[in-house]
Amino acid sequence: MFTDFLPTQKIPASQLYAWNSSRVFPLELSLSHHGCTIRDRVSGISFLASTDDEGFIRGAILLSEEKDYLVCALLYEMTGCKWVDEFSEEWPLYRCWTEDERQVHARKVAQDLASDRAEADGISVELAFKLEYQVIYDMHPISIENWQVAA
Repeated sequence: MFTDFLPTQKIPASQLYAWNSSRVFPLELSLSHHGCTIRDRVSGISFLASTDDEGFIRGAILLSEEKDYLVCALLYEMTGCKWVDEFSEEWPLYRCWTEDERQVHARKVAQDLASDRAEADGISVELAFKLEYQVIYDMHPISIENWQVAA
C-alpha cells in the first residue's frame, strides 16, 4: 500500500539534510533523480520525497505498511511543517502551488479523461475536455504564489 503526502509549506531539500543532522537517530537519506528516499532506522518507516527543479520537496510517497499519522509526525519532525495525506479533506488545497501549475494540472487530467467522458455522455471530445478541465480546476481551489518557506 502506498500513501501520498503533500507539505503545507515550501521545503528546500537542503533543509531536510540540515534538520536530519541534528537528530539523535539520523535518517538514511539517498538523493537521486527520482527524489530523496528517506528511511527512519528506528521505526522502519520509509518514503520517497519528490523534488521539483528548484530544489523544493513537493510531496512524499509512503513506501511501507505504517500508520499514516506516524508518517505525518515523522515528516513534521524532519521538516518543521505540517503535511496532509491523500485522504485528508485538505489535500486539494496543497496540490498546486501556482496558478500556472493549477492550469497545467487541470489540462493534463482533462486530456486523460475527455475521450472516456465523451463516449459515456455521447458528447464531443472538445466539450468533454472543457467539462473535465473545469471540474479538475475547481477541485484544486487554492493556488499560492508566495508560500512561506518552512524554517
